[in-house]
Amino acid sequence: MSDLEAAFRTVHRRLRPLTPIPTIETKFVASVAANHSATLEDGVLKIRVSDLFDDAPLEVFETLATILLSKIYRKKIDRQHHLDYRRYTMSGEMQARSRQARAERGRPARTTSPQGRAWNLDALFDDINERYFEGALRKPQLSWTPGKARRILGRYDYTTDVIFVSRMLDSNKIPGYVIEYILFHEMLHVKHQPRISNLREIVHTPELRREEKRFEHYDAANEWLKNN
Repeated sequence: MSDLEAAFRTVHRRLRPLTPIPTIETKFVASVAANHSATLEDGVLKIRVSDLFDDAPLEVFETLATILLSKIYRKKIDRQHHLDYRRYTMSGEMQARSRQARAERGRPARTTSPQGRAWNLDALFDDINERYFEGALRKPQLSWTPGKARRILGRYDYTTDVIFVSRMLDSNKIPGYVIEYILFHEMLHVKHQPRISNLREIVHTPELRREEKRFEHYDAANEWLKNN
């Protein structure tokens, strides 16, 4: 009997002591994140757990079993179980596994040339790098978004190491300081990697927020973005 099945048997006895334990089928499935499921059909409890957890400690399996079985049997879940589970998933080792899985199994990012119709992201990057980073910031791949994204004007994909800038900004009608500010912000994400604090991933760290205000036209750029 595997540790995973043993954990579900133990927790089932705890949650439903008067109910016979159903047939339990467990399987680790390839995934890019901590995705799990549990279903009870025709007396068979089918458990699917991300293979990122294939060597998790028994106590982690029991915590996961408590969460999944409590949902099936509509039992109230003690908040501590969620905290224990999140503490494990947010550990450095598990975060590294998840990033590696996304890099190896995720869909390749759709990228375009950094040369747009009005702006060249390569040239903009080099200029900003010299002005604000003394030319020391390494250059990731630079790409316009395939479509004209309006909601997210820029993002840095940590997994594929690509900075995307919305093609909506590739226009002579957009002030130069606005597109520079968007690119500068994403360059700060390259410099300031996310970190875990209080079981949460902090992407916009205090260091990034402070440095962001060094941008020469910080107020003007934010004002333009607010009103357009």
